[in-house]
Amino acid sequence: MINRNVFENPPKKYRVNPMLHGWPADLKLAMEALNDFGYGGAVTNVPYGDGFTSNENNLRRFSEILDTMDAAELSYWIYDEMGYPSGQGGGLTLQDHPEYAAKGFYMHRRIAYEPTHARFRLDDESDKIIWAARYPVETPGTHESYVQFDKMMPVPFTETELECDLGAKEVLYVFCVKDAYEGTHSTHNVSSFRKNINIMDKRAVRRFIDMCFEPIARSIPDAYSRALNVFTDEPSLHVAYVREYETWNYALAPWVDGLFEAFEEMYGCSLLPNLPLLFEGDVNAYPVRIQFYKLVGRLIAEAWSGQLAQWCEAHGGGFSGHYLLEENITHHVKQYGDFLPVLRAASYPGIDILNCYPEIYTYNTTKIPQMAIRKNKTNGMMVEICPFSLVEEFRKDPLNNMTCVMGLLYLGGVRVTHSYFQADFSNWRGGALGNIRGYTNEEETNWFNQYVGRLGAVLDGLDNKCSTFIYYGIEDAQAKTKPMYCAGWNSGDHVAEQTTSALMTTIYEAGRDFYYLDTEDLQEALQTLETMGTPSISGNPVKQIFVPALDVIYREAVLALQKLAEAGVEVRVVNRMPRYAAENGTTLDLTLPAASLEEIREMVLEDDVFPVPATGGLVLRGRFEKDGKNIWMLVNKSRTDAVIGYQGKDGEIWNPSDGSVSLLATGDNVTVPAMRAVFIAE
Repeated sequence: MINRNVFENPPKKYRVNPMLHGWPADLKLAMEALNDFGYGGAVTNVPYGDGFTSNENNLRRFSEILDTMDAAELSYWIYDEMGYPSGQGGGLTLQDHPEYAAKGFYMHRRIAYEPTHARFRLDDESDKIIWAARYPVETPGTHESYVQFDKMMPVPFTETELECDLGAKEVLYVFCVKDAYEGTHSTHNVSSFRKNINIMDKRAVRRFIDMCFEPIARSIPDAYSRALNVFTDEPSLHVAYVREYETWNYALAPWVDGLFEAFEEMYGCSLLPNLPLLFEGDVNAYPVRIQFYKLVGRLIAEAWSGQLAQWCEAHGGGFSGHYLLEENITHHVKQYGDFLPVLRAASYPGIDILNCYPEIYTYNTTKIPQMAIRKNKTNGMMVEICPFSLVEEFRKDPLNNMTCVMGLLYLGGVRVTHSYFQADFSNWRGGALGNIRGYTNEEETNWFNQYVGRLGAVLDGLDNKCSTFIYYGIEDAQAKTKPMYCAGWNSGDHVAEQTTSALMTTIYEAGRDFYYLDTEDLQEALQTLETMGTPSISGNPVKQIFVPALDVIYREAVLALQKLAEAGVEVRVVNRMPRYAAENGTTLDLTLPAASLEEIREMVLEDDVFPVPATGGLVLRGRFEKDGKNIWMLVNKSRTDAVIGYQGKDGEIWNPSDGSVSLLATGDNVTVPAMRAVFIAE
């Protein structure tokens, strides 16, 4: 274990860093306050306004801020934006370069049942026509009409117009590009109404670097090497609408110049004949949509997180921050196409959490991004805590609510905390900093920082050790994602989301830790089975794999699961077998054993390696290894104390609430206080 003195008084590097976008005139006084309140450092930025990074006075002030933090022995992360979402640079990025704005393309459909002449003119909201084609339509029944996508006939067009003759039973598709802006995250945030950049476009991201990163590097050459990381904030595609009460004229798919060529390079075939299937169609559309959104994710990983990570690392630092709606598989597609490659391309994974109230906390906040930690072998992830949901309830007991959620976050892989959980500085030194109101006073904030610091000190460098896995079926969401004219989902689009959430909650709240896995992980499990005789993933033995009730799954995933089941791995799908193969949309002729959620819960309990029958509370747990010992982290999510009958080896209880360490013997009862975590070392 760690040194007990370190546990009792955790170093600053494990403590919380407030998100500070503005500073008082007296910087030295501000640093004294941060130290008095027990913080470890801060996330900060070039002063806003007056030209942001283009203003030399702002850069000089920023240099003064960083120097004063160094003198006070406070670390810092650099916040890369003037507000959010990251990429706009306070308007600097798109100034004189409107072509770098986020883009989407939409479809115009016109069908003829008798010969006609068709005309199309681009409207004043759009940039250009990017493709047009006509197709024959079969009408075998009274109510049916089927487009023959393998019989595409291109239609000549200019950037702004086209004309063509349509024969009987022919359909014309015209595809046009416009800015992705109105009704999206660009306009529904509290920062600004600015347009944002296209995160699929390397030129746009390079422009962001030139306007917001390079000026700091020129003015303060060692700013990035002294920083722990750069913090980016909610970049996204801006093609998805976010308010259900709004309806817009365009249903947008992500666009960047060169997209069609990139598709052909990646897959060896043209997207153009099947372009309408991104917007319409049934199961025949699934494969092309999966291919398309995988490409989108790769392009973002290269243009945004990959390019920014390379720049930051070349300047001695790293690139981190968080993305948008990380908890939701469906939004992994709508906002990024394929989220995991985007997250993995950063130097250090990051998330944010708005649901800082235990009853609405979403376990997937950490558990899905935890895949990036495991695959990249990073020391955990960063979290930005933002108590912005269910605010009235949160304020009734803010310290306990936030403390409980911190335990859940660290259980799922968080190791660095940045905070909008504001301390109250109004009474510090008689109001020396002015009337800065917040949730916790000096004593409470110090306690909170010590508590979080102890979590970080124990878990530093440790990964969860478990043998249970859940399949991450993003291909189901990719297959069903269609551009829409409003927020929300079409019928059935929630299958991957709902069943994954129900399965994950069932397993986690039964007291079993788990990892998500994907097809890449399944291949690793097969390889280790062949070479070592037993399957493992990222060094974890594979004993159980559960698959949500998806409609679409990769055939290669099912084949791998069958082989693992034959080797003794307990494999179950929830209720029913997925129906369609992601590779080609055909009906799957393979089967896996099914089980209900209750049956799966019993499987988890039957194979319980560390029984902790809790009374009085809901205890979640994870196992870690350090210095030859098992370390169990127990987190009581409920508002009443939980008592467990300990059945493990003789050991110790490490209590992050007060820094104490006490002996523990087999058969003892262990109290896990309400909304708190404890560690058991055996």
